[in-house]
Amino acid sequence: CLICTAPSQYALFGVNSCRSCADFYKRTIAADRKFTCRQGDGKCTISPKNRHNCRGCRFERCKTVGMSLSVNKPRENELPDLSMSLPPEQNSLVARVCSEYKSSVARRKMCEFTLLPTALRRHVKVNLPNDEFLLCSWTFLVEVLKLYSGDYLRYASACFPAFEALKLEDQRLMLKNFAVRLFNAEVHSNTYKLFGSLRGPLYMATLMTMYDSRNHKFFTEEESPESSKDTSKIMEDSLERQIALVEPILARAHFTDTEYAVLFALLIWQIDVGYDLPSQIVDLFNAERRNLFEALKRYYAEDLKLDDYATRLGNLISYEQAIQVC
Repeated sequence: CLICTAPSQYALFGVNSCRSCADFYKRTIAADRKFTCRQGDGKCTISPKNRHNCRGCRFERCKTVGMSLSVNKPRENELPDLSMSLPPEQNSLVARVCSEYKSSVARRKMCEFTLLPTALRRHVKVNLPNDEFLLCSWTFLVEVLKLYSGDYLRYASACFPAFEALKLEDQRLMLKNFAVRLFNAEVHSNTYKLFGSLRGPLYMATLMTMYDSRNHKFFTEEESPESSKDTSKIMEDSLERQIALVEPILARAHFTDTEYAVLFALLIWQIDVGYDLPSQIVDLFNAERRNLFEALKRYYAEDLKLDDYATRLGNLISYEQAIQVC
């Protein structure tokens, strides 16, 4: 539930919410009730155990995550609708994947915000000027990845009608194929954008938190001493291997936001060796990749006014392949 973090399987009034919070919102709207924060600062934590303590903050959270009585078609694993509609003349494939990627980031940030009070035991700010990030723990990372997976499905459906038309079991099969790639591509790219390097002690873990290699203890403090050592070693070894692959490409490529959005979409349609996918899905993979590459070429020629874009396209393909290896 995006309001109190209780378990929730379906969308009620347009967002992932439990029955208790949905009924509370409906009663409040129907009775036109007005609530104020009991503490007076509007910062009360809303959890399954204390969600009845402050009706003011609970109702504000309902509104913040996008709950609305006008939304009456429940969908499984639904997140707040932050889609950005495009004028008909701009509704190209490139414009759509750019718009939907921005919407996905906004939704996932909102979901992380709702998890912070309960899933991250201690809030330790990262010492960075002009940016507010918290240190990430392993437990919080796992919970965030569960939310990300649901939104990856929504993002893919919004970008590609052919994906939305697939059976749910086929969508989930594909999700297993691309979820880790989308996550890895994003954390590496966001870290490089922020620091201009991947070799510093700080690394983006999620959209709102960071991993600090100087503070393994915080990342693994909720685990047993034996498992925390294993987790730290796996994390460090994996990061080092991935950095060696992707940093040289990021350093020379300087992707535009549009290129990165198209890359993010391409990763959905990247087939991993060893995955036994039905032939009709393989054909769909090939068709959608052709469409994306054609749209990207038009972007290079018409928007960037490039006569020769072989190098830029080569860098993008190299990064896509590096993420696949990661």
